[in-house]
Amino acid sequence: MRDLGRPAVLLALAALSCGGSKGPTPDFFVRGAGVIVQSTAPFTQRPDLPARIESTVDAALAYWGGSWRILEGRTITLEGDQHVACAGATDAIGCYDGDIRVSTRDVSFAFYCVEETVLVHEVGHAVIGDPEHTDPRWMDFSSLTQELEGRTGYAEDGEVPCQIWTSVWRHPPLR
Repeated sequence: MRDLGRPAVLLALAALSCGGSKGPTPDFFVRGAGVIVQSTAPFTQRPDLPARIESTVDAALAYWGGSWRILEGRTITLEGDQHVACAGATDAIGCYDGDIRVSTRDVSFAFYCVEETVLVHEVGHAVIGDPEHTDPRWMDFSSLTQELEGRTGYAEDGEVPCQIWTSVWRHPPLR
């Protein structure tokens, strides 16, 4: 084997560490978290999206007892497919594996606002972990619902009410 010498080895290591991109470049940042929009849902195209993500995550962090430090350097991806990839699961509508991915679609339609997605649920995993959903907060989102309801949603043909279905956020214990 030929000795490449120290400079060549360092150059090769630098190329390896920089060459493999972790994923798409964020479209914008909210308090240190990159947001990637891979959806054409009408709400994702609105100028108020960064503020809506910020206020929704703020409310979710307060509910779960976390802070934005948990999400610094992480990404939040809004995906247009009904399901997102998550540790081999093929039917997940949201995932937290160090980064957050949420679907912007229900079975037959696009959600009207970011608050309708499972972002609140996935922020819970970022804050408390709890993959088995044993914490009782997974079943009672009434205070958070009150804080987020009454917002505007967006459909193809204009503004509509943002309907928050806590059943989308809930998860009974797996045991």
